[in-house]
Amino acid sequence: MGTAGALALGMALALMYIVLRNYTYPAVEEPFFSDPSLFWLFVVGLIEGTILFVFYTYLVPWYKIAGLGFIVAIVFGMITELSKLIVLNLKRYAGRSDTIFYGFGIGLGLGTSMGFGLIYYYAGRLETDVLSWVIITIMAMQNIFLHAGTGIRIGEGVARRKSAEFFMLALFTNALFQVLITPTFMLSATSDMYWLIYVTMTMALIAVVVNLYVMVCKKLPIIVSEVLKYEGKKRGDIPGL
Repeated sequence: MGTAGALALGMALALMYIVLRNYTYPAVEEPFFSDPSLFWLFVVGLIEGTILFVFYTYLVPWYKIAGLGFIVAIVFGMITELSKLIVLNLKRYAGRSDTIFYGFGIGLGLGTSMGFGLIYYYAGRLETDVLSWVIITIMAMQNIFLHAGTGIRIGEGVARRKSAEFFMLALFTNALFQVLITPTFMLSATSDMYWLIYVTMTMALIAVVVNLYVMVCKKLPIIVSEVLKYEGKKRGDIPGL
């Protein structure tokens, strides 16, 4: 449990620092979001992620059924995205530029709990060799990156007052990830197609990393600028612009 916590929380805090450092003090005099609000939504994400992971452990046997596994995985992905939307869709967050960062916070919290759960759950069930630890850690990293990225997307939708449209974009990203990662559960170590696990896991990791990179490095400054204009505000210190 200690190892799981150190790995998952360590990756999450490192990602939080990298993404948010240019949007808060001392990089800017006026932060683009409230630190207490971000922290509490991160905690909400941790709680949601814990509940969802417990639910996930009951779904694992269904993932192994050919055909049905993909459907179950996609439905579970939809539930994880809905859990973020339900919280962010509160009236207090609608049309606000800082909601984009709160989406990142709740997504990161949810991903951290899922990552922690995956490491703790599988480390006790697999042979603890180096390759097993690498695979488990990558699975945890995938979930942290996935939910951080889709959290920003959902936060953008609420900030733009287009929740349904951007929820569907987040759901598409999650569904793609679920399709790529499900063969990991379907194929046994004795299968002739076992090599496919490494291919799909690599593709899934690339997909979530690219999505997060695009959302943070390419789109985040533009999104913040546009939503600030909707609010009737203008700032000349938006990082990347």
